[in-house]
Amino acid sequence: MENNKMPQSTMNNIVISLYFTIAYAVLLIVYLGFPINLHSNFLLNLFIVCSLLLSVAGIYFAAKSYKGAKISSVILIIINALGLLVPIAFLLMIFS
Repeated sequence: MENNKMPQSTMNNIVISLYFTIAYAVLLIVYLGFPINLHSNFLLNLFIVCSLLLSVAGIYFAAKSYKGAKISSVILIIINALGLLVPIAFLLMIFS
């Protein structure tokens, strides 16, 4: 039989990327749960910075493990890239 085990470092990178993806989803749910009058400029800026950091970190760790786990890495990269569109859309709305 063939041995299809992944290296531990690849598995750790996938798990770290998954943690960043889950943290971004929780951040988005918490931000959208605030009442509309509570959305101040500070909270919007904080949300944009945190979401950019979490999305980029998720993409980085998923790309780092691409050689060992192609399918799960691609799925996590796509999910985090779609999550990256939210803060970019907010930035476009602010600066236009």
